[in-house]
Amino acid sequence: MASFLLGLIIGIITSAPIGPVGLLTIQRTLTQGRMAGILSGAGAATADAFYGGLAGLGLGVVSGFLARQEFWIHLGAGVVCLWFGVRGMRFQPVKAAAANRYSGRGLLWNYLSMVLLTLANPLTILFFIVVFTTLHLDRNSLTGLLFTMTGLFTGCFLWWTALTLTTAHLHTQLRSRTLVLINRISALTIIGVGLAAIASAAQLAALRR
Repeated sequence: MASFLLGLIIGIITSAPIGPVGLLTIQRTLTQGRMAGILSGAGAATADAFYGGLAGLGLGVVSGFLARQEFWIHLGAGVVCLWFGVRGMRFQPVKAAAANRYSGRGLLWNYLSMVLLTLANPLTILFFIVVFTTLHLDRNSLTGLLFTMTGLFTGCFLWWTALTLTTAHLHTQLRSRTLVLINRISALTIIGVGLAAIASAAQLAALRR
């Protein structure tokens, strides 16, 4: 139980900062409805739990491989963010939400794409390695690790669900122009993150020459 609670706290702390994943979750909630946001959060929570499990098992080989593939990871993440951002700029939140909220279209893609986007950040596993080392978490007990990872997933998922429900509630309170503005700001921010990731990949490529 203690392992689960500790994982729960770590999951909430990990998810709390609003980065590209959070912005994309907000954007999807505004444009596609509540379920799209919840499934996007579930995808992010799945990827975080996966990386947390690898860190708990002490798989330094995996982190070393990710470090060696940093160029491709940054480039891929940048392209994905640009695609999401440009695509998001074309949405009209009120119309899209009304059209897609109950249709179920693309719900699996909402989950899988967020898994891939979260996995594209190799710093996540490094963060969990630091957490496991600093807190002296038990890596020898498979049961304890499973409880920790379950708590980690639960904490992440609860945070993303709360963010989604809050966004959905505000969606009903805000005017159409405000929703469009929020959507476009989120999309532009995601595009900015994508450009930064591509610039980082270009810098890595220059350093290797």
